[in-house]
Amino acid sequence: MSVNDNVDISSIRAILIWLGAALDIVLLVTITVVIARRCRQAGHITLDAALFAGYTLSAWQDPLYDYSGPFALHNQYALHFPSWGPYIPGWHGHPDPHLNIETAFGLAGVGGFAAMIICVWTQCWLIDRVVRWRPRWASARILPIGILTGLVTVCLFEALAISLGTYSWAGAIRSLSLWGGHWYQYPVYECFAWTLFLTTAAVMLHNWRTHATTPRIFRGTEACSRGDNWTRLLAGVGFANIVTLAYMTVNATATIYGDPAPTDTPDFLWPR
Repeated sequence: MSVNDNVDISSIRAILIWLGAALDIVLLVTITVVIARRCRQAGHITLDAALFAGYTLSAWQDPLYDYSGPFALHNQYALHFPSWGPYIPGWHGHPDPHLNIETAFGLAGVGGFAAMIICVWTQCWLIDRVVRWRPRWASARILPIGILTGLVTVCLFEALAISLGTYSWAGAIRSLSLWGGHWYQYPVYECFAWTLFLTTAAVMLHNWRTHATTPRIFRGTEACSRGDNWTRLLAGVGFANIVTLAYMTVNATATIYGDPAPTDTPDFLWPR
């Protein structure tokens, strides 16, 4: 792993990138400890643990953003390593090998996928607040509430990550993006896709916590006398990977109609 010291980046932004990486490491350690304690108290793999493992092991899909053409750019100054995207059959990503990187820690890349459980927890917390405010609302309203709270969560996360220069949706369709034509543009379809697929996990987690119901992905594990923890873990990994693949498919398909990278793309995202 390495950093590109030759890119033009301000001292403040460079410090923020490294602080983000350090924060990501602290969060991952904290999440692991919290989830391990919950599993020990419950006596089995919890839904949180299964989802955390699933999102972490979904990181291999990160190059699929660029499967149909250049779409996402990572910060070259962040700790990174070569992408495995060019080895995926049919991959049509960045033609410049210097752009084919994966960041290790921070709000994107491998560390970002692992920390995605925080988005689910945040969304679940918001759902809980709304439900307590309106306890008489029928369960049919939970999904719309989840989508609305998901939009809030996703937009806050994206605003933070993009403003820090962590990554850029350079190959987005400008007409379907906020601030289209600038390096900080934000594709609306990516926002809705992420919201929809995160909401499925958040609503499932909410129902599990508030109604003590068996999560759908765990149905049938109650009958397992042995190996039920491995079954739960694999169920979470499978669920997270399927949801992530659906999300990637939306973005990869849209990239077919994407526009060239904005001319104001900074050097730390696209070295020249």
